[in-house]
Amino acid sequence: MSKVNTTLEDNAFLRYLVVIGGMLVACIGVNGFLRPAHLLSGGVPGASTAINYLTGINIGLLTFLINIPIFILGFIYLEKEFCISSLINMMIFSFLLGITQDIAQYIPINDVLLQSVYGGILSGIGSGIVFRTKSSQGGTDILAAILKFKKNIPMKDTTLSINILIVSIGGVLFGMDLALYTLIGMFISAYCMNFVKDAMNYQKSVMVVSRESNSIAKEIMSELHRGVTFLEAEGAYTHEKKKLIYCIVSSNEIPKIKEIALKYDKKSFISVNDVSEVKGRGFKEKYL
Repeated sequence: MSKVNTTLEDNAFLRYLVVIGGMLVACIGVNGFLRPAHLLSGGVPGASTAINYLTGINIGLLTFLINIPIFILGFIYLEKEFCISSLINMMIFSFLLGITQDIAQYIPINDVLLQSVYGGILSGIGSGIVFRTKSSQGGTDILAAILKFKKNIPMKDTTLSINILIVSIGGVLFGMDLALYTLIGMFISAYCMNFVKDAMNYQKSVMVVSRESNSIAKEIMSELHRGVTFLEAEGAYTHEKKKLIYCIVSSNEIPKIKEIALKYDKKSFISVNDVSEVKGRGFKEKYL
């Protein structure tokens, strides 16, 4: 676990300072860029924005009210500690959305494309910062966590389904042009959120085929402190028996793996693949 994340988990004041900062960035993205262009953000804020356009009710109050039934489900299916933390965050987020509702008057931009791009960037970065602290803003994050816990459905699939519904609503209310601009903003927001959320936390699976498997594995374990598994392998052409090295490492450890393998065997065959999720000693679990 990184030193930064350990510090955030140990220091509640610093953790909430970062959470509030992330929420404020997201609120500026929603109220400063997306709402003035009649664009919708993802999740509950997007639904609240649509209702706000039609009724004029404060967007923060709408966000709070829509979250109530969602949190009832959360307390039934999820860990109470996560739900309580998310409930506090949701109340803070609703408050920040409410007080920043008119911030667009200080951001003199009237280009819909720019508003969709930068609104998406800011809302995505803000959400990613909140996720980075192992927190959530409530809303569809709770629904995504429930479906991941109960059905192992990836968060991105749940978010995509909800956002498709929101885009459809936007198309009916404000026309297809604005709906497509909304889609651009959502795509950028999702990309930025995942980038910030998983920054410096990418895992790779590595497979090494070599005649010096024992020496390579020993140095990987001693230098990188990573577990190594031997898989029995046989060359299809030569029928030569070999030990195939398999291990999971962080992306920044890949150069060292290559260096170790090639040091002992210049003809080592090295394969590196992406890993979507890892649970176990030495790796941080991605809760969402």
